[in-house]
Amino acid sequence: MAAAHATRPVMAGLVPQPGPSGPVRDLNRSVCFLNWTMPGARDWIRAMADGGYRQFCPIAKGAEIVATRWTPLILRELMFGERSFNDIQRGVPLISRALLAERLRQLAHDGIVEKRARRGGKGHEWRLTPSGDALREVLAALGRWGLIYGRDRVTPDDHDSTVLMWALRRRVDRSLLPDRRVVLRFDLSGVPRCRTGLRLHWLVLEPDNVEVCYKDPGHPVDVIVTGEISALIAVYLGHASWSQATRRSLTVRGDREVARHMAAWLQLDKRVGYELPIVPSAA
Repeated sequence: MAAAHATRPVMAGLVPQPGPSGPVRDLNRSVCFLNWTMPGARDWIRAMADGGYRQFCPIAKGAEIVATRWTPLILRELMFGERSFNDIQRGVPLISRALLAERLRQLAHDGIVEKRARRGGKGHEWRLTPSGDALREVLAALGRWGLIYGRDRVTPDDHDSTVLMWALRRRVDRSLLPDRRVVLRFDLSGVPRCRTGLRLHWLVLEPDNVEVCYKDPGHPVDVIVTGEISALIAVYLGHASWSQATRRSLTVRGDREVARHMAAWLQLDKRVGYELPIVPSAA
């Protein structure tokens, strides 16, 4: 009788009742009403718990691979050219290293990425396979949709300055840089409370490398950008122009020549509207 009581469904609300020992925890018991109405329901439930939909629909098959948590962002980093484990995580800083490793292993199992030994034999790197590279259009379409229809979903909690700096690093057009090191410092307010220790950032620009620093790199600073992080994000997304932001929300101080050209170097002066290429084409 106790077992029957523990698995008795409440048909009106389709909510299982707790058994004598407390809240229902077992997956089969928590949705046990399906056992009464669907042949093979236990296998179906187990498949759902494993992330499968048990449908032949191509959308279902694609979603089983791409629509898991963090996976689109990992693919975004790979499509932007990040190859090392650490660089991928810098673009997705809130994912744990263990979960990132798990997601990469699963993507490798699904044939989306492959693990290659680095030249020189030290360590390894992650690369997209042809089937992974074919997802560029999918992520680009998702990005365009989010840029337009997800705009109102951006909240102050999303204003992660480390993600913004990593994104700006990728924007730099190194062909336009002068033949010397240029250092930009960003002092941003409005950063989420849990990230306030990372208000200051430095971009070190050189013709052959761009580096993001979270501590003072010790080089002379050419320009300091001060203001609300939301204003800089709006420029990055194309929701506001650089000239608008510098008139209203952002202050740029320092070397006048650098200040005049930095927007072009970071490609912040050409991204107004919905023209932002979320995912660049394959090299």
